[in-house]
Amino acid sequence: MAADNMKGMFDRTLRNKIRMGNFESTEQDMLCLRSLFQFPSKPFSVADFCAGSGRALEVLTQETAAVTFGIEPNEEKYLQMRDRLSHALYGGYEECRISRDTFRLFYLNPPYDTDSNTVEDKTERKEKRFLRHLLLYVSVDGLLVYNIPRGRMTSDIVKMLVANLDDIRVYQSHDDTYDQVYAIGRKRKQKFLDRNEVERILGLLEEGSDLQRLPLLDDPIYKVFPGNVTPKLFRSNRIDVDQLREIVHHSALHQKGKEWSTPKPPALRLQPLLPDKEMHRVLRMASGRLNGKVGKGNLLHVLKGIVKKEVVTSVEETESEIIQSDRDTFRISFKMVDRYGNMRKLEN
Repeated sequence: MAADNMKGMFDRTLRNKIRMGNFESTEQDMLCLRSLFQFPSKPFSVADFCAGSGRALEVLTQETAAVTFGIEPNEEKYLQMRDRLSHALYGGYEECRISRDTFRLFYLNPPYDTDSNTVEDKTERKEKRFLRHLLLYVSVDGLLVYNIPRGRMTSDIVKMLVANLDDIRVYQSHDDTYDQVYAIGRKRKQKFLDRNEVERILGLLEEGSDLQRLPLLDDPIYKVFPGNVTPKLFRSNRIDVDQLREIVHHSALHQKGKEWSTPKPPALRLQPLLPDKEMHRVLRMASGRLNGKVGKGNLLHVLKGIVKKEVVTSVEETESEIIQSDRDTFRISFKMVDRYGNMRKLEN
């Protein structure tokens, strides 16, 4: 019993090491997978929520119009993935907010464990939990590629695939190191469990059966549909400082802040927040608030506003007295020099 426990511990350690990024889908497998798909000429969305370094998705979508989305919790692998994919998030998918029913092509190579195979442990296996959760993000008529070891493709996994997907094909990997298999199918709108289809796939996976390896085809089998390249939600609770800096730099708020903090020419700096009336403009010019360069191109000129105070005296004579009153008035004038050196003076 102790020996079995020790063996299980080492098995778990090995699998955890693999899942931390030391084992990813081979390039040969990805090239064969790519041959199964007819990619559209217009942009389309592709996702991998256990993306590792992003190399698998990069090979799968090279020379296509794919817009790629990846999530990876391992920091070292995430930094590599960030340079390869269009959109990258750091963390686990559970820490992210993502729009459902979105991605046209979804590649899933999930982690798996051996801890939950016993009767005593009621926890759902990782590869099953990942499949159940991540199927939600595949669009209707979108394609799912599910890659796990052949021995992990149990009846409950196959039933989940059959209940959600049409036109399912299963292939063996070209790399026998971990006996990986690929299940590929198209997501349907309504769930339906075809038990004959379940039995067919389980028969293909029986121990000792000769499962076809991933073919390299000249004529694709599955058509990938375009669109869904701008999901409403795709962000992580974990902050990538470099990515945040880039987002802030291109944000509308940052651009507004630059405009507010950058010195402006007098004619622009003193513009009111709201449109003003003609009298307001006259008063601002007359008070010297707009002195300097005004206008652009052929309308460029230098403006100088002048206000002169004058006292107007009025006399009112009655039978008993003479009343004299003084009233201040202001004479407004403008001097302008245009771009050709012509001088003009305007006054009221």
